[in-house]
Amino acid sequence: MECAVVSVSVVVPTYKRSPVVMRCLESVQQQTLAGFELLLVDNSPDAELEARIERFNQGARTKVRYIPEPRLGLHNARHAGARAATGDVLVFTDDDAAFDPDWLAAYARCFSTHPEMAAAGGPVRPAWETPPPAWLSAFMQADPTMFPVLSLLDLSREFQLRPDGIFFGVNMAIRRDALFAAGGFNPEIFGDRWLGDGETGLNRKLWARGQMIGYVPDAIVYHYVPPERMTVAYLRKRQANDGACDMYARFHDGMPSVAGLARAALAIVVESGRDWAAEPLVRGRTDPRALRVQMRAARAWARLDYLVRLMLNPGLRSLVTQRNWL
Repeated sequence: MECAVVSVSVVVPTYKRSPVVMRCLESVQQQTLAGFELLLVDNSPDAELEARIERFNQGARTKVRYIPEPRLGLHNARHAGARAATGDVLVFTDDDAAFDPDWLAAYARCFSTHPEMAAAGGPVRPAWETPPPAWLSAFMQADPTMFPVLSLLDLSREFQLRPDGIFFGVNMAIRRDALFAAGGFNPEIFGDRWLGDGETGLNRKLWARGQMIGYVPDAIVYHYVPPERMTVAYLRKRQANDGACDMYARFHDGMPSVAGLARAALAIVVESGRDWAAEPLVRGRTDPRALRVQMRAARAWARLDYLVRLMLNPGLRSLVTQRNWL
């Protein structure tokens, strides 16, 4: 049976990072796939960036559509791109990424060959801006297939198609109709503040709908890692973000009373007291045990902070239980 050819749209959200996103757009120009659509969604609309895009397009092989989205939030930027896009398959990435030339062609082949595949991810490999410290390289070896703190993923050399497949937002593709049917991405980061579980929430919604998610090993993305992300402080920050995501995911399907939230907060205090007591004694250390203690403590503090905000803020409680963001 002849495979249906799919059209592809690439959506690149950005927020106040003009030099970084221009590097990303230059890399996209090297794709072997012909005829794809490229959209840049500016979540802090900037006339200077728009003018840079106009100049860029004068020599671009694939021209960039500039989409302003003044409503703050990564999910708003992603959804503005999804609404404006015309492709059957929407490919999402971050503005601090670069791409293997066969990135989009690999996705197009797999979506054409596997009509049952609703979404897919691919490898995310580090592009170190400076050599990583030895302690970080050693810590990453605990699980060579995945290091979520830096959004790195390298699951397999073989194509996979599973009902419990995963993807990271820096390298994911989804059929347009599947994205809209699922209600889109959950909220994630608003400027610099983390409020929800973003593409992880979308991942869970696809699982709940019984849809198949692929892993495409030839759809390779390189994620730039600057020196400031190779620090213990950054690992703690990312764990704090994940702590906020934990609470969003926990209460997304049902919000308890304020008293119920208070009981959940007390449980976190009881569960995390040992880590909180130990964390000051190991703060800044880079041996694996000390890193794990610091990361657990940061995640637990963020969970507690999120619960307190839920108790005090009815608007946040309403945001957490909202189902459809498209």
